[in-house]
Amino acid sequence: MPSLKSFPIAGQRQKLWRGLDEHGAPPAPSRELGAAPPPDDATSRRSVLQLLGASAALASLGGCLKPPDEKILPYTRQPPEVTPGNPLHYATAAVIDGRATGLLVTANEGRPTKIEGNPDHPSSRGAVGPLEQAELLRLYDPQRLGVVQHLGQPSAWRDFLQATAEKARALRDSRGAGLRFLMEPGSSPLVGRLRQRLADTYPQAKFSSWSAIPLQQIHDGAQLAYGAAYEVRLDLSRARVVLSLDSDLLAALPGTLPAMRDWAEKRDPANGRLARLYAVETNLTVTGMNADHRLRLKPTHLHRFGLALLGRLAAQVPALSRYAPLQQRFPLPPESAKFADAVAKDLVAAGRGALVSVGPRQPPVLHAAAHAINAALGSACAAAARPVLHDTNAGPRTLEQLVEEMRGGKVDTLVITAWNPVYGAPADLNFSKALSQVPYSVYRSLYLDETADRATWVIPSLHPLESWGDARAHDGTVTFIQPLISPLYSGASEVETLAAFLGEGDRTAYTQLRAFWESERPDHFALNWEKWLADGFIGGTATPPETPAVRHDQILAAAMQVAPADSSAGIEINIVPDYRVWDGRFGNVSWLQELPDPVTKVTWENAALLAPDTARKLGLRQGDRVDLGLRGPPAHATVVIAPGHAEDTITASLGYGRRGAGEALCRGLGFDTSPLRHTDAPWFSPGLTVTPVGKRARLAQTQEHHSMEGRLIAATTTVEKLKETGEELAESRAPLLTAYPGPAYPGYRWGMAIDLSRCTGCSSCMVACVAENNIPMVGKEQVALSREMHWLRVDRYFIGDDTGNPGVVVQPLMCVHCEYAPCEYVCPVNATVHSDEGLNEMIYNRCVGTRYCSNNCPYKVRRFNFFSYTSDYTNTEKMAFNPDVTVRARGVMEKCTYCVQRIERARIETRLQDRRIRDGEVLTACQQACPSGAIVFGDLNDANAKVRRLHEDERRYDLLHELGTRPRTAYLTRVTNPNPELA
Repeated sequence: MPSLKSFPIAGQRQKLWRGLDEHGAPPAPSRELGAAPPPDDATSRRSVLQLLGASAALASLGGCLKPPDEKILPYTRQPPEVTPGNPLHYATAAVIDGRATGLLVTANEGRPTKIEGNPDHPSSRGAVGPLEQAELLRLYDPQRLGVVQHLGQPSAWRDFLQATAEKARALRDSRGAGLRFLMEPGSSPLVGRLRQRLADTYPQAKFSSWSAIPLQQIHDGAQLAYGAAYEVRLDLSRARVVLSLDSDLLAALPGTLPAMRDWAEKRDPANGRLARLYAVETNLTVTGMNADHRLRLKPTHLHRFGLALLGRLAAQVPALSRYAPLQQRFPLPPESAKFADAVAKDLVAAGRGALVSVGPRQPPVLHAAAHAINAALGSACAAAARPVLHDTNAGPRTLEQLVEEMRGGKVDTLVITAWNPVYGAPADLNFSKALSQVPYSVYRSLYLDETADRATWVIPSLHPLESWGDARAHDGTVTFIQPLISPLYSGASEVETLAAFLGEGDRTAYTQLRAFWESERPDHFALNWEKWLADGFIGGTATPPETPAVRHDQILAAAMQVAPADSSAGIEINIVPDYRVWDGRFGNVSWLQELPDPVTKVTWENAALLAPDTARKLGLRQGDRVDLGLRGPPAHATVVIAPGHAEDTITASLGYGRRGAGEALCRGLGFDTSPLRHTDAPWFSPGLTVTPVGKRARLAQTQEHHSMEGRLIAATTTVEKLKETGEELAESRAPLLTAYPGPAYPGYRWGMAIDLSRCTGCSSCMVACVAENNIPMVGKEQVALSREMHWLRVDRYFIGDDTGNPGVVVQPLMCVHCEYAPCEYVCPVNATVHSDEGLNEMIYNRCVGTRYCSNNCPYKVRRFNFFSYTSDYTNTEKMAFNPDVTVRARGVMEKCTYCVQRIERARIETRLQDRRIRDGEVLTACQQACPSGAIVFGDLNDANAKVRRLHEDERRYDLLHELGTRPRTAYLTRVTNPNPELA
């Protein structure tokens, strides 16, 4: 084998590194086991009787849960009764910012235990993201608000209905003067009907929508381009060249799952010609990590780059000729100009396969410019469709108007169903003070958060897995939300809260939902209703695409009003949504807090990200504490030096620095970005001041853990050199000489293949593994000691010597189930053994915790329970456990099992049918969740199995092949498609 710090691909030596420390010096040995526990730790080993007692308590609690009174229908069949041990699957949906993602939820004995994507739903297509999976832990969160609150004191739903009835009588007399509704962006047809009835009852009432991450700029851009609000429907299955302008298409966020699968198909060499991706962005994103070419720009320069590109296209596309003046108005520096010229040429050559996609944070003029480019090129990858949301204006503009009315005494009654506007609103609005001036306010929330502290009435929100409702998917498909469990706490849905102002608060959401759809579709309603609930949606209800005419003169006029870039603007702030907690609403979910950020690998907080050169200019080091100031009080942040970041810019993510009394898990983690957000510039702005405070903080960052000592870990090549690479990789998959006869596997021979060309590094697989296998979360301090318990991790490696804009390759890694497993040889009690189907198995009740296996594992994928991490779980929290997987105790080693419980369940079913397990009948949790289809599992003895074909692919190689472990998990080399003009 060659020197594996720089594995040669087609004659080139590529340096792989995880962080700046490793880039500058050889990595130190990994301290996987960490230091000794602190002396004040009082945790002791729990006895078997205690574990049995906890299990018995859980069983007794689960037996008390009665199913909902309303009829819900399973996804596959309607059982006459629940059979203990046999899970049922129900179709429902998660709604984030108003649009629904179809889900398939597994229920065991009446309690939800796992969330997957609905394979038939257009917004998920069988995949699922981290945020949707986290809904399971939010359901069982013991910190949820449990009772109605009135002026900070416990009350009851009946009391609220009575008070609201009295208030409603007075509001009717005034025709609703002073009544305002601040709602979460929504697309529910039922809520739309309720809004209309409320408007008819209270003609002077007003409705507003608010989200900290609105789509307002998208709709405003369409208004400029088309004269009406539209949304863009992407179809990457037809793409050849894609330009992403701050558009994170490949992160597993709401609405991106279909695009991720389509793009993965376009990046598989087996499917023909590879598509090409360009990314222009400020901070390194998941999409940027997967781009063939990436340009770093300050955030205020990005839309100017897009307008300059439009000017360059004017000379090549006759329909865009009028935009020629933009090239002179927005001159580009040499690096950006070269990039823009190459992109323009590539887009024109791609024609209908070209796509320019713009992120929701960018100003309307850039969205309009993208509409003009896509229309002129005849792009088949983007279609315009009417918005599915009730309100297209859901950003700071509408909230500013409401706050002005609140301060002016024009709002007497305010009903809030939007998520936590006191926390999420820009600081200059001071929404908290304005809310205190409203005499009668109602706030519906899952937690006692910052807004709940200021409201007159606080109504506990029912969790989506406890309530009935409807919404539209991202393509407009009507989707149903149905409960899988009776409410764990008293609460109300949004429908019931709004109905209270119509005097119908005692009507359940189910009653209203069924009556509404019966009135909408009365024909064969009873039969159709059952089908809709079983499927989870109504087929054929997507909003159709339209072809509105582009208003080029208006776009050009708006573009000419944009001032050229100011190179002396100083340091800029760049605010982004967080990959893990979104806008903060998922902050109390430990699964997401401990999930490493896909790019920075930071856990349990956010940070101030800046480029290495900018850090040197400011005299900052990793972990330094700084004050960030922008037209107001400073935000206190911790510095993270981020390769690939734009110069003279600091990026911070939303959702941290929480202060709510009811969310103890996330309270005080990270810093609040609201002082850096203003109504006129909620996302980015120049004029940021950075002041070191002379202190340092310890970050729980996983990117430096589990050093591979410079050996081959992730292989990458280009499409032109794929054949050469395949020949060079042959030695990394060929059998090694051994004195031992190979074991025979006459039955099943389980194996896995992971395609690095498909994997985007979104980390959805990590959350799926945690949920499936009852993996405990250990907290920030333990993560900092390398004691995280994730069975599966996604390593991110930088490529090359350029720390400013390096290449990136990502690699999921779990136990690879070696046929000659080093861990098995050293275990003194035979706790880790080999099965007759090739699985490297753990027998937990044999393990005595010597940790020899972990020390001898070259892949560093074994995890040790230093403490009893689950012993203090409440009975409600234990309801999230998968009953098919053992909950491990302190002192026990654990690791990936290839989801052996799923194999055994399939084995039982196929034995009853007297046949073998077919290919695709066993999906591991990570495989099932993966939006891009990068993970494939199956029987290597099956000649027709997909995993067998991938193991025989020319891109296949074995991780650390030279050690002779013969791993059952094979990797396929990542293939990129760079533009020769930019190489």
